[in-house]
Amino acid sequence: MTNKELFLLGVKHSIPICLGYLSVGTAYAVMALQAGYTSFETIIMSVLCYSGSGQFFNVTMSREHAGLFAIGLGILLLNFRYFIMSACVFVRLKTLSTPLRFIFAHFITDEPFAIFSTARQEYLRLSYFFGLVIFSWFSWIMGAVIGVVASDYLPDSLIAAMNVALYALFIAIVVPACMKNSMLLVIVTVAAVLNIVLSRFFDACTAILISIVVCSLIGAHFLEGHDIGGSKEDKLEEEALKMQRKHHDSEHEER
Repeated sequence: MTNKELFLLGVKHSIPICLGYLSVGTAYAVMALQAGYTSFETIIMSVLCYSGSGQFFNVTMSREHAGLFAIGLGILLLNFRYFIMSACVFVRLKTLSTPLRFIFAHFITDEPFAIFSTARQEYLRLSYFFGLVIFSWFSWIMGAVIGVVASDYLPDSLIAAMNVALYALFIAIVVPACMKNSMLLVIVTVAAVLNIVLSRFFDACTAILISIVVCSLIGAHFLEGHDIGGSKEDKLEEEALKMQRKHHDSEHEER
């Protein structure tokens, strides 16, 4: 496939991501404006930060009048997984120069990473990756723009309802994973209970930060000792994908 064809294919594969980012990005913008951010600050955060969980965390902590250090530490802990994701992506893009790796690391989020990491071997080129991530990033920014513009016209009841967007986002991420993995369910439950208890003795920001650190350490222990990488069905599917790629590679070499 040519670079143009791979780029357009990446754009095509990004469409489901874009649809989700538009809706969640709009909800983020409405919440940010309610928390006191200006229209410019709301949009520029989507441009520079580009992290749904990080931006929602920022808005929530701002409402609690948290300090910059606490917000920065929380975002670092929430987004630490992006270091690992970036390393995995760049292992597959071996010819990418170091300056370009610094640039493209900004565009790696959970959804594009999931698509790229399971893509066929022949797709693993910069043109496909660029088409996949650039439109995803653009749709997230457009979601913020739509939220800023629409907030002046939306009814108060709908704006108030968008306050649950953060909870809905995390429920949509956590619940399916917990249904497949009992140990993950335990970690999530411990995090919720610990945060409730700590909230009685500390402010909301401190309670959340302590809960993140403690439960991250617990999760790391389970990951190392008990292999919580997914359900049996997921592992079988992963093995099948590996075999399929190996078979495809062997056919390509024969040709």
